[in-house]
Parts: sequence; C-alpha cells; structure tokens
Amino acid sequence: GRVIRGQRKGAGSVFTSNTSKRKGAAKHRQSDFAERHGYIKGVVTDIIHDPGRGAPLAKVTFRHTKRYQHQKELFVAAEGTYTGQFLYCGKKAQLVVGNILPVGQMPEGSIIC
Repeated sequence: GRVIRGQRKGAGSVFTSNTSKRKGAAKHRQSDFAERHGYIKGVVTDIIHDPGRGAPLAKVTFRHTKRYQHQKELFVAAEGTYTGQFLYCGKKAQLVVGNILPVGQMPEGSIIC
C-alpha cells in the first residue's frame, strides 16, 4: 500500500520486494533411509515462476517412503528441466543434470549447480 516514513525521509528506496505472492521456500528433501542408502524417484509436475526470484521453481512429487501418499517438494529448476521428467535423489542416483546426490559421490571436476 503505502510508502513507509523511513523511505520517504531518504533512509531506503521507495521500492519494496514482492513477498506476499511467493510460492514457497525452495528446499531439498529431508534426508531419509532411501536417500542415504539408495535413491528415490520423483516426477516434475509443474514449473512455476516465483516473484522475487530469478530462477524458476519445479514442483516435484515423490511417493512417501512409509505411507500410501505423495510428498510434494519445491526445487530450484535446473537448466533443461521439463514437466514429466523423472528426477532421482539419493546416494546411488546417476550423475545427470537435475538429479540430486551427495557431493562426496560426485567425481572431481563435475559441475555443481
């Protein structure tokens, strides 16, 4: 709505960040047994724009490891990610753009983004 008093007096800029329309925090999955000892497969269901962020976000759906339900996560989309793509997270996932694996499992010289 309004320009606040501190901004009018010259303490800051008149522009404010667009925080109310954000889609959510981009995080990795919480590490569990499947990720520490193998891998888990997820599907990119949607690629969305997040206000206030330069990179797009990917909505990824995983099957729950213990219950009959789905887990939805928000990742920062890597270049070349598309809807319907399978992403693998875990220690034994292949080294492909978009997959998530520990830094210790990556060979030297591989590009990390």
